[in-house]
Amino acid sequence: MQRHLGIPHSYTLDSSMAIKLVMGQNNNYPEQMLIESLNIWHEFKVIRGAQYDKEDVLKAILNSVEPAYLLPVKYQVRGEDSYFIASNCGPAIESLCRSSLIVKNPHGNPLILTIVLGFASVTDLTINIQPLLLSTLTKRYDFNKKLLDLEAFHRDADLFKTIYCPLSHPTNLEHILKVAKSTVAVIEYINLKHNELCTLDAIKCLDSNSLKYLDLRYNSLLNMKDLEILKNLMIRKLWLDGNPLCENYSSAKQYINSAMTYCPHIIQLDGAAVYNSTFPITHYEYFKNGSRRELVYQFIRHFFNLFDQEDRKILRGLYNKHALYSLSCNIPFSIAHKKNLVQYTKSRNLLKVTNSNKRRKFLYYGEIDILNTISALPKTYHYQNSFQYDLMYDDNKRLIICVTGLFMNKNSNNQILSFNRTFVLWTGPDNEYSIINDQSCINDTPGNQPLINAIIALNDTDSTSHDKDFVPECFSPKERYEIITELEQLTKLKKEWCQTYLNNTHWNLRQSIQNFMRDFKNNILPPEAFNT
Repeated sequence: MQRHLGIPHSYTLDSSMAIKLVMGQNNNYPEQMLIESLNIWHEFKVIRGAQYDKEDVLKAILNSVEPAYLLPVKYQVRGEDSYFIASNCGPAIESLCRSSLIVKNPHGNPLILTIVLGFASVTDLTINIQPLLLSTLTKRYDFNKKLLDLEAFHRDADLFKTIYCPLSHPTNLEHILKVAKSTVAVIEYINLKHNELCTLDAIKCLDSNSLKYLDLRYNSLLNMKDLEILKNLMIRKLWLDGNPLCENYSSAKQYINSAMTYCPHIIQLDGAAVYNSTFPITHYEYFKNGSRRELVYQFIRHFFNLFDQEDRKILRGLYNKHALYSLSCNIPFSIAHKKNLVQYTKSRNLLKVTNSNKRRKFLYYGEIDILNTISALPKTYHYQNSFQYDLMYDDNKRLIICVTGLFMNKNSNNQILSFNRTFVLWTGPDNEYSIINDQSCINDTPGNQPLINAIIALNDTDSTSHDKDFVPECFSPKERYEIITELEQLTKLKKEWCQTYLNNTHWNLRQSIQNFMRDFKNNILPPEAFNT
């Protein structure tokens, strides 16, 4: 950033000047005038800030000036230092001056700042922040669900390039909610996950009659009394897991009763029905540790995207070499025969197959045996929007995941069936997960046809739920390293060139070798591409 005209004088504050300013020594009147001005940009320089992550730097600075307001704009790195500009931030500058422009850095040495007061006028250096916020909110609003998705708002790709706007600062959250209220349609559902919220006071600006669902997972709320502001809202469903306040209760009943003190209208808390305290607590999905939810989702999506490919051998690498697989079918043989589902009846159903030798015959061992078995099954298409997940066990070394849902059996007139599948995952070296047990159970078509039609329609319109053009990649960094090493040994290329070839073919080793041979024959590769 180059200094813009329009300001008659600018002053640079370093640590020594900041101390003089705080002590009220003579000749600091012009600096004070610039600090208090509302129509100019100030430039903040972080000495050797380039060695740290952008968000870490900005978060440290904002934390050091709280509760004063500071909105960093146009963060950039030049050489060893990093820079950003801000306006209307007099109290924040004064707070920094009181600490001699030195900021505590949790990720390394303290950050040392200098500030150019009066860097530019807001008329000469125009940055349209409000239109950027409007476009971001519009993009994050789902009209059909009346959902405003503010999850990790400060990390939004379009927003983060220009401003750093963490909603953990009450002023930012209140401004964003007011803008949303005035520009988008009715808001019934707000997702505020992963925003490091410590207070919810800003929510008071919302319409108390429209908001029904509030997702506050994975924030920094310490006590249930932080929900006081929600008492006048008609919240029906509330999510709080992942906040420190969850650790304050020894029983689910205490936790629910405390939440209902501040949100008396809720019928569901953290996905569990709470409208009748005499019934046991039920969960739509069960995760004892919510932080593992994304891992489970990621694994299941990856597995079934591969399973639904034409060649299921592409699952190679997911099963442990000592893995076990079994299939059971709850459809009677006579019905299965009429519906062309006989392939599913060759199963290890402990209730129906009484002969122990037959049961053992249908218990498949080892990756090769398992892949050959599941490759012989009919082709399928799983409706991932129908999936329900339960994490039944987790000790950091093993996970037991149960997933149920619907799938299309392509070899039987596209018949819709239901399934229940239980995976046992084991954590190997480098935190790589592999399947050590896979139990699959096939059930007949569910009776709720309207629900089935709705799920099929939802999957047809939601391209993110199941990508028909899915291109699988390596499942772990270790696998990628092994493929790079293999290509390097075959071609004598340097590792970075090997990785480029593999990236261009979505990590298809055979295709990468073919591309290399083509370029080698055409004398396209430079000498520096090869290991000497």
